[in-house]
Amino acid sequence: FEKIPSPLLKGLRKLSTVLPDGVKGKSLLQRGTTPMEERYYGNARSFSWEQLKRVMPGAKPEWDHRDVTASIYAHSRDMDPVARMQHLDLFTWMRGDILVKADKMTMANSLELRVPFLDREVFAVAETIPHGLKITEGTTKYALRRAMEQIVPAHVLNRRKLGFPVPMRHWLAGDELYGWAQDTINASQTEDYFDKQALLQMLKEHRDGVSDHSRRLWTVLAFMVWHGIFVEKRIVPNIEEREYPVEL
Repeated sequence: FEKIPSPLLKGLRKLSTVLPDGVKGKSLLQRGTTPMEERYYGNARSFSWEQLKRVMPGAKPEWDHRDVTASIYAHSRDMDPVARMQHLDLFTWMRGDILVKADKMTMANSLELRVPFLDREVFAVAETIPHGLKITEGTTKYALRRAMEQIVPAHVLNRRKLGFPVPMRHWLAGDELYGWAQDTINASQTEDYFDKQALLQMLKEHRDGVSDHSRRLWTVLAFMVWHGIFVEKRIVPNIEEREYPVEL
């Protein structure tokens, strides 16, 4: 799409807006004709504007994910598209989310997780990897897999990429957390921010399989728990203190 002349690109983008939902190729047209700064926002947005307005009646149109991403994209304007997305992730999702959580959980259990990949020398080498070795058809992490093929067993080296997410989508739809989520929404004193009935309806839609709202629901629920602890003083965390043996 990057090589398509601008007038034709605009025409294709307009076409993507009038095609009925479900038509094959509509999503590709929408993504391919939308500028990267609008299309790729890393982890800076959980709700679309329509979804946000539904649960937060006081939401304002000027609340936009580009408030977070614009200054970062400004620094990467001369990079290739893949590097620009990596750069955005580096300054949003990585240091503000995934690395923080991983570091806290592993350090709590005396484990080192990603430290070797964060080494300055490793990063300097990674910076020089050409675009074609970052994104390769049929596999992921191509350069890393090739670098490790004399060290890592084949059954590990060649398996599909695996993250370590919590199965929140399933928990919120099942007995594990559905009732807790209902109780949390109902008890929270956050009516000034949220339409609780809209949130409960969203939770029901998630349980019924209408739409996967797990990330959006978890974002709101986490805020409500925080609000209950630090603002309402209604929730008192019961954290078990561990006793560790003293090494002499």
